[in-house]
Amino acid sequence: MDPKFLTQLAVIVELGSVTKAAQKLNVTQPTLSRSIKVIEDRVGGAVLVRGRYGVAPTEIGERLAEEGRAILRRSDRARNAIQEFMHGLTGEIRVGVGPMIAATIMGDFFSSTIKTPPSYSLKIHCDVASRLTLRLKEDQLDIAIAPYDLNMPEDELHREKLFSDKLAIFVGKDDPLAGKSAVPPKMLASYQWVTVGEISGLFDLNRETLDWLGLSEVTPLIENTGEVTMTFRMLEKTRACSMLPFRMLGTHQKRFRIAPVDLDVDLPTRNIGFWTTAAARNRLEVIDFFDRLQTYLSEIGLI
Repeated sequence: MDPKFLTQLAVIVELGSVTKAAQKLNVTQPTLSRSIKVIEDRVGGAVLVRGRYGVAPTEIGERLAEEGRAILRRSDRARNAIQEFMHGLTGEIRVGVGPMIAATIMGDFFSSTIKTPPSYSLKIHCDVASRLTLRLKEDQLDIAIAPYDLNMPEDELHREKLFSDKLAIFVGKDDPLAGKSAVPPKMLASYQWVTVGEISGLFDLNRETLDWLGLSEVTPLIENTGEVTMTFRMLEKTRACSMLPFRMLGTHQKRFRIAPVDLDVDLPTRNIGFWTTAAARNRLEVIDFFDRLQTYLSEIGLI
């Protein structure tokens, strides 16, 4: 089948309209209708159904549209590669970062790469740890900055510890517990808890830690998976608390007006790792990126 038909189907499904797809692709509606007819003749059934708000794919239509999206992504990457080569860039690095480290450390780090640009381009993808490592294994990423202590088979991915960290309970800067020493965990029982989804890359760590702290009766009011500065704002403005990485937040505690509670017990570690595949680790671009990142982490006192 001509790949062009699949890419046209993908655009139709994305926009939910043959008319809008024709405008985007700069072709006529009859042209797209003929393309769909070719696909349906090959399939032996419908790939699109018309509804109240436009067209939607059938099950086989969605599968074929995904193949079309993959073709479009590869085409875009090829076009970007040509543009980057023309501008003197010799390669690219696809970097995955978690929401927490993206909100605290990596923005400033990537700013430093703009000031002293590398010879390669950077493609940044933000997601939770479990999906970042999956994308690494599927060759959709070259690097992931994610929790070090993930349970992954050694022959699948390569990891190196970037810096050590531990979890802490954070509250708003003006909260009475922010200035106390050796706080018993039971004093947090009356707080509204905001959990950050997959905070360590390990499922149920929030629940297990609450149980260990003797706070089994606590039920988190809000779970936030994704943009973590929302959590910081909730801590600033309400009598709430959240389990967050201590060292990673660093000077950002002042920026977001949050503070750790000095508990009379220690919480689990949350070390951060540099994840790649064994093959990618020896690429010159990856070596350069790792060296730059280590230099930056040293400058801000994390290693």
